[in-house]
Amino acid sequence: MKSLIIEDVDIPTRDDEILLKSSIYYTDNTPKMAPFIVNCPALLEHKNSKFVKSFTEKFADAGYYVLSYDHRGHGETAKQSRKKWARMIPQIFNDIHSVIDWILEQERKRLLGKKIALFGRSFGGAIILTHGYIDERVKKLIPLCTRYDYSTTQVRFSESDIRIMSPKYYIKNDPSNNERVLLAHCKDDDRIPFKNVIQIKNHLGLKDSNVLIFETGGHSFKGHRDEIFKKSLDFLKSM
Repeated sequence: MKSLIIEDVDIPTRDDEILLKSSIYYTDNTPKMAPFIVNCPALLEHKNSKFVKSFTEKFADAGYYVLSYDHRGHGETAKQSRKKWARMIPQIFNDIHSVIDWILEQERKRLLGKKIALFGRSFGGAIILTHGYIDERVKKLIPLCTRYDYSTTQVRFSESDIRIMSPKYYIKNDPSNNERVLLAHCKDDDRIPFKNVIQIKNHLGLKDSNVLIFETGGHSFKGHRDEIFKKSLDFLKSM
């Protein structure tokens, strides 16, 4: 792996004074202008969590600018609010638009052709397939082990939060999804049942080649992370 450069940045949100604590990763060999990948952490994870940081570093080493950030109620961003994450679901999901705003406005000199991709697991994947999906400025979406409908969890969310968190209320069947969305899931995932990826695949109208399915690996894709990374790189080439 090439020597990494890390820039810590604060991203202002649209509607309040919260600053999302974020980091941009790249190397000395990253082109002056390159696409940006936003790595969206899972629930209770943050930009320095092992799974998040591992993929952030891999994508940066491959020549991308990679931005990872801490959601409200998570990591360094949590220090700015007394509220727990469960009370800030609408804001957490809307914040992805603020991140995209910031990249387009502040990183114009480094962003190649307004090419922005979103990558994330679980809760991060739900953000990608809801507010990330409806943001047409995003060129590629790579959600891993994502829940289709949050009314199926053991945790009881309000009906309004369920509609905000659940991809079923945002995604649509469109042939263009095959150029934009790549899914992945393990059949033995003990947190988000396998049927969720089938529901999302069918709702989006995706081809089999757009869905990476593994027999084992669980919620963390143990043993398959390198393959996911390589398949993601192939998918990103057409961005």
